[in-house]
Amino acid sequence: MKVKFCGMTNLDDVLAAVDLGVDFIGFVFYTKSKRFISYDKAKNIIKNINNSVKTVGVFVDQDEKEIKIAMEYCGLDYAQVYHDFQGFNTIRVYRIADRLPIVKSNGLILFDSYTKSVGGSGIAFDKSLIKDVDYKNRLFIAGGVGINNIDEIVDIDPFGVDLVSSIEAYPGKKDIKKMKEFMKIVKRF
Repeated sequence: MKVKFCGMTNLDDVLAAVDLGVDFIGFVFYTKSKRFISYDKAKNIIKNINNSVKTVGVFVDQDEKEIKIAMEYCGLDYAQVYHDFQGFNTIRVYRIADRLPIVKSNGLILFDSYTKSVGGSGIAFDKSLIKDVDYKNRLFIAGGVGINNIDEIVDIDPFGVDLVSSIEAYPGKKDIKKMKEFMKIVKRF
């Protein structure tokens, strides 16, 4: 199972995550987010990690043209998007309330809980909804993922998990101890 730490805002947190063996690092380019990072800052961080992990830009309200420009400028591997998008490698986000959406994307997908704000809420959705879907091999699970429910998620056997708030000291700053604890548990599986 792949691990994505998202909402990264500084090089120290990213280097710690890389050292712990995460597979994906996410940068949020949504200006309304407490974890917002500029394209320039993300680009500088990415230059310092030498392709050691996959990098993901999270785009909520940008159009396709801006996404393509940002992807190339920052040197990102994936665009995490909230609408259908053709172009680069994408991770299509679907926000889950009480039922599953019709999944149209053929690439990687991410299920997050539906809340008023976008991402990083720490609120989980009902994981029993996805027990029998046929696209788990390309599905990231987000929304309330942490050490308290990773056993349940491992039983579902998704492609990966996406963490934000459960590994933070506060929004935008990761807690190295929490990241280590999570990765220690995940490496057991």
